[in-house]
Amino acid sequence: MKTNPKIKILALSLLFCFLHLTGFSTVGGPVKIDVLGFDSSTNTIYFTRTSWAECDCPTELYTYQIDTDSVEIITNWSPKYEFAKHRNAIIKSKGLDYLEQPDTTALPAFVRHSREPEVKYYNKVVMDTTIAKPFKITIFEKDYSYYQCYQHSEEPEIIHLKIDDDLGLLFIKFQGECMEGNWIDSLIFYSKKNGKLISKKLTANDVRPLDDWK
Repeated sequence: MKTNPKIKILALSLLFCFLHLTGFSTVGGPVKIDVLGFDSSTNTIYFTRTSWAECDCPTELYTYQIDTDSVEIITNWSPKYEFAKHRNAIIKSKGLDYLEQPDTTALPAFVRHSREPEVKYYNKVVMDTTIAKPFKITIFEKDYSYYQCYQHSEEPEIIHLKIDDDLGLLFIKFQGECMEGNWIDSLIFYSKKNGKLISKKLTANDVRPLDDWK
């Protein structure tokens, strides 16, 4: 039995469209951080990280133990929709409602936020020439690079969370997912205890190279 050429062409066209739409389907989402607090008895920072992409991604619990400079992750800490709806109850049920809360204050003098030269590239997602706006956070002369996806993006949000006179966190919210323009949360720890100046990003691989969007 011969296949009608017109039907064959139509079937191939539909298959191409399906594959094309599947390849560019909506799968992204923002990545949110929630700083739960600080345990002064163990010098440990607790925070959660949740990906709101279209996946069965649970809320993860991160702990940063300052004395050993170690980050541990509990990947299946809580279903993300339950944590979003019952945050305080879940924190209490996990025995973490005793944690000390950092204060939101102005950026200290040793933290600098500077813009970098704009980057022009052809974004295959929006199918047009695009201009990204890189920026840099400098803490104790150590640089951390980020960017906003598009020239007309809003400014990034940089929040200082002070734990005490020597310890704190920089909470950076930036547009780091350029397919759908989603925002990503990033967290940097700093310490100037005993005159030793230290900073460390606690969220690895949170800045995707711009080349990935080309």
